[in-house]
Amino acid sequence: MSETTIVWKKCKKCRKLQHPDHLRCIQCKNTTFDTVKSSGDCKLLTYTILNAPPSEYRDKKSYTIGVVEYSNGLKAIGQIISSENLKIGMKLTSKFQKLTENLDGKEIFGITFKPT
Repeated sequence: MSETTIVWKKCKKCRKLQHPDHLRCIQCKNTTFDTVKSSGDCKLLTYTILNAPPSEYRDKKSYTIGVVEYSNGLKAIGQIISSENLKIGMKLTSKFQKLTENLDGKEIFGITFKPT
């Protein structure tokens, strides 16, 4: 599984991490940022198993969503490929891939995580 890089912004003034779409810092209103990229493995912070998935996941009885944190503090949410033997704090790798197809047949892509 190839690694996915997630890019966030870090305020140059207060150092708050935030989504790259923000034009100014959500904490101090500064407008200059450093770019921060995820790297390597991440650890599982929390997860939930959805046993009544939306119609787009009609081919699955359930699926798992998790929140992870990379070693540099970046956090991300995404689908976990396997729901077996999950443990908070375990290492995962990330990948951007097809998740499903919407009801019109359009492919939907997103971040997935796989236990290492």
